Amino acid sequence: MHKYRLMINPYAIENWVNDMASQGWHLKKFTWIRFTFERGEPGDYIYRHDELERFGTHYEDDYLEFLKSSGIEQVDRSGNFIFFRKPSNEGPFELFSDKKTKINNLSKKIMLLLFIMLLNLFVGLTGLSGIFLGQHTDTVRLILNSTDILVVVLIAIPLFKLMRVRKNLKKELDVYTD
Repeated sequence: MHKYRLMINPYAIENWVNDMASQGWHLKKFTWIRFTFERGEPGDYIYRHDELERFGTHYEDDYLEFLKSSGIEQVDRSGNFIFFRKPSNEGPFELFSDKKTKINNLSKKIMLLLFIMLLNLFVGLTGLSGIFLGQHTDTVRLILNSTDILVVVLIAIPLFKLMRVRKNLKKELDVYTD
């Protein structure tokens, strides 16, 4: 079965994948928008995600080998985003990304979304300003510039959710242990 969901908030996606697993649908493959599930026993696995450095590090292979030796199975990888799973009868598990790394990854996503949002806002308002200045504007340009403004609104929602997740992680950050 294929499901489509835009992967912006990795923690919400992880919760959704675990909810699907509790219903007997186990993640097999994924991209940034398409998730493939296969039927299995409900609640067989617990899923976790991790984000590795985009261009790899010399620690990446060691980290993945360590997880494998711990009984954690790598399900699939799309870019630097990886899903892992472990049988639920072995109890809950956590991955070893510290909060600073999680905050840094969220900050990168926030900056990208903010850039896209501001670019669309600039293009949309610049194009629409011709209408207010009495310049002739064709229908196609009006639709495209209005779409830019709509994109700003659609990006703002996940942007603020990511900012809230990052804020909560910062509150939990323990300077001495993280």
